[in-house]
Amino acid sequence: MIQNILRLLHITTVLTRYNILPYLLPPSKKSINKIQGHKLKCALEKLGPVFIKFGQSISSRTDVLNEDITNNLLLICDRLPSFSHKIAVKTIESEFNCKLSDIFSSFSEKPIAAASISQVHRAVTTEGKEVAVKVLRPNIEKTFSRDIKMLSWLAEIAEKFSEQSKRLRPIELVKTFAEICRLELDLRFEAAHSSELKENTKNDRGFYVPEIDWNRTAKKVLTLEWIEATPIYEVEKLNNHKQIAINLIESFCHQVYRDCFFHADMHPGNLMVDSNNNIIALDCGIMGRIDRETCYYVIEILKGFLNRDYDHVAKMHFRAGYVSSQHRNFVTACRAIGEPIIGQPIQKISFASLLAQLLKITGDFDMKVQTQLLLLQKTMILLEGTCRKIYPEINMWKVVEAWISSQHESKIGYREKIRSSYPVKTIQGIFSLIEKLNLIADKKLENIQIQNKSNGKVYFLLWFVIIILIIKFLIS
Repeated sequence: MIQNILRLLHITTVLTRYNILPYLLPPSKKSINKIQGHKLKCALEKLGPVFIKFGQSISSRTDVLNEDITNNLLLICDRLPSFSHKIAVKTIESEFNCKLSDIFSSFSEKPIAAASISQVHRAVTTEGKEVAVKVLRPNIEKTFSRDIKMLSWLAEIAEKFSEQSKRLRPIELVKTFAEICRLELDLRFEAAHSSELKENTKNDRGFYVPEIDWNRTAKKVLTLEWIEATPIYEVEKLNNHKQIAINLIESFCHQVYRDCFFHADMHPGNLMVDSNNNIIALDCGIMGRIDRETCYYVIEILKGFLNRDYDHVAKMHFRAGYVSSQHRNFVTACRAIGEPIIGQPIQKISFASLLAQLLKITGDFDMKVQTQLLLLQKTMILLEGTCRKIYPEINMWKVVEAWISSQHESKIGYREKIRSSYPVKTIQGIFSLIEKLNLIADKKLENIQIQNKSNGKVYFLLWFVIIILIIKFLIS
């Protein structure tokens, strides 16, 4: 506990020294944009990798942050202070238990990029193949562990003393973050993620994942194919900005809906563009994975907003169990979220705004934060910011709508036919009836406090109704 308090005091001291804390109490878009970008960059570097990763995740938020802040935050994506060449060589030799010259015929003394948890060197293998070699920073696990312990401590305090914070599930959120960090700090997991993403997207237009060299990959070292490309944040060097933005959005849609496995760290430092306008995806340390059912609900909610069908949006929230169906006014809340956003000019239509408002309003309807969707929400916001930096006039809604239409006759159309069929509708009707009977039973139990024996009668009644409906379905 003492260590956590000391760390918290250090964070407060750093934010005060760089004149950042006054603009965060309380935070607002206007006050945050008074912070000097250079000072924010220096403060995040001083506070370490957890805070640097936060800075990376907001570096594309041009809808919220001014140009001075976003330009400085881009510098912490891949231009952080590097560790020495000697330490990099020592790490490689320790991981493979051999001399550097046994596996690489040349190895650059200066790294080509340095990020929060690792740095990258250009090298040539003994077989003469050009590669990029990623090496973990020394003692990085200890640094992450310290801050995760502090976050866990703060989460426990928040959940214990704040009723409102319970909806946000802070302890579960920190556990999710800790698990992500654990995977990211073992480069073998990143290699496996890259390999899976490459396999999934090998036939996708405009998207490429570099090949992994498994013989030169270990826990602290990752070796992959060298690609000549331009960082996506160097916008002035890119050609056909609109097509690049469309490729990025479509590839994300493929990953989420088709594969249920997506790159969840799409900040500008992890994306490059080659001479053929292919997007090169780097750093697959943080990946998102969602189940088919969740994926279906996400796409249906999105379709509902695109079509301004707020009754459908509400029904999907009810069916997924995100919001209880007893909240009949939820459909009005969905309209209140969607109409102001979708009716705006292209430049002002924002996924980030919709997600933020949806999260806020669903809190009024007792919806707990869905931790399985947090990475997806975060990535959608990152994606939107990156695309707008490349091509400010991009209309993400139109691109997504066109993508959904192109899929409609195959997977989505097929699934909708199944879901609208008589057997499935009958089963859905059964579950809907059970839910209504449960609500009635709950209210009765609250009002007259019936004994446990009566509970058995209620459940017997429910199962009796189910059996009757199933028999009716089978003989009809």
